[in-house]
Amino acid sequence: MNYLKKFILREKIKKKFSILFKNGKKNLKKKNIILIEFGNSNFNHIAFAHISDIISKKFNAKIVAYPGYQCLSTNLNQNFLQNIKWKIGNLLSISSFGIHRSFGVSDIFWPKINKEIDLKALRELNRFDKKIRSNDDLENYKIKNILVGDLIYDSYLKKTLSPSIDVRSKEFKLFFLDCLRLFYYWEDYFKNYKVKSVVLYHSVYVSALPLRFALEKKIPSYVADIGKLYRLTNKRKFNHLECLEYKKNFNSFSAIEKKKKLNLAKQMLSEKFNGRLSSELYYMSKSAFGRINKKKILKKSNRIKILISPHAFCDSPHAFGKAFFPDFYIWLKNLGEISTITNYDWYIKCHPDPQTYFDNTSDVIKKFINKYPKIIYLKPTSSHNQIISEGIDYVLTVYGTIASEYPYFGVNSINASRNHSQINYKFSITPKNRKEYLHLIKNLKKPNLIIKKKEILEHYYMKYAYHNERWFFNDINKVKKSIKGYKNFFTDLMYKYWLEEFQFEDHMKRYKKIKKFIYSNKYVLIN
Repeated sequence: MNYLKKFILREKIKKKFSILFKNGKKNLKKKNIILIEFGNSNFNHIAFAHISDIISKKFNAKIVAYPGYQCLSTNLNQNFLQNIKWKIGNLLSISSFGIHRSFGVSDIFWPKINKEIDLKALRELNRFDKKIRSNDDLENYKIKNILVGDLIYDSYLKKTLSPSIDVRSKEFKLFFLDCLRLFYYWEDYFKNYKVKSVVLYHSVYVSALPLRFALEKKIPSYVADIGKLYRLTNKRKFNHLECLEYKKNFNSFSAIEKKKKLNLAKQMLSEKFNGRLSSELYYMSKSAFGRINKKKILKKSNRIKILISPHAFCDSPHAFGKAFFPDFYIWLKNLGEISTITNYDWYIKCHPDPQTYFDNTSDVIKKFINKYPKIIYLKPTSSHNQIISEGIDYVLTVYGTIASEYPYFGVNSINASRNHSQINYKFSITPKNRKEYLHLIKNLKKPNLIIKKKEILEHYYMKYAYHNERWFFNDINKVKKSIKGYKNFFTDLMYKYWLEEFQFEDHMKRYKKIKKFIYSNKYVLIN
């Protein structure tokens, strides 16, 4: 899209937003504040326009925005050129500044660190060696009883694309100091301003520091992504915890309804295992369940066969809360050490979809297996159907979807976390803690086949059909196809699609649905 077309498209978006969303503009001079995350995600601009307009009216509050990417894709403080660009963009409402202004944002500010904040951060840093001696200490780190260590942990991985953290390194300590400065900035902000609600992209990374303060103060807090809209609380600080009610909600259906829903799940799973790109995993472009080739990929032996399914190292290991290991690489390293003392056939396979790993996960794993040669590297294009058919015994993950897929074929899956979607079901294995997990992996026996298909189907229905990805779009895969891929949810092609498909009647239905959710105080919007 050339510059002129982009300019015209953005002018159309701003005009449409100005017509549809007026509550923020009515409250420009109010003292109450709706705090929203500012960034370049085009989908979130559209979603936030709806959400913040509703909340602005509810709390009689103005809408202000802050940069969620501070300390992530940028430094804490702007250099001279960045500061000039920010001021000009803000003053003249250029690009994303103009988009936000058009739906009623009154102020877009860059958090500034004063001497008092800097002094507080330096004092806290002086306690670093006493408080943080390991990665476990870091993920549990709190300031004034507010958990922030997990946010700092995941942010450092994302910014540096490192598989893990050396908490003693100078590089990390400098990053840690900036996070402390940001923490104390937000502490002052919530003391000095009447924040009535916050709306964010994520519940992880340091961009969620305002969220942690809001939750502590019981301020209504919302996280919106392409598939789901959540209202978080201090008891549920993270997305995806609707899984805790899967069994309860499924049991509320009649016997006839249950049968229909299980049949639907069976149909959905059948399509998935036949290689069709799953509609629920809209962020993927390739299926991992491809055809079976004639050439064998697993060794022919009587030994226990284990498949490790790695996660993207930098993709927020604390997205669901704590796991048994502070990050994915430390988990993998522990498995590597176990491989040297066990007589299993070990395999590891990355996902065939390159966009699943936005970091250097694949390269790190290739180096990893050089250190642990008992672990055999399978090509990412290797089909799970083939791996299963050749007799894999166990699949290992931290909290991946694979733990609810392999058991359908009788294969045992073992989770390295208690925070995952099938926690209330018995078709996957979840130890109590790290010690029990490591003991289990070191002492595996030839397993019995998992015979829990009804449970698996129930879980699948609740996760992907009941809690579907339709809070904003009725058919998210239709949208993905129209805009030519998942990545374009974050580009101007998202604006183009929304404008071309806009129908006022549909808009009002969506607006009322979101409004009903905002006023309901429920955890997740269910379509």
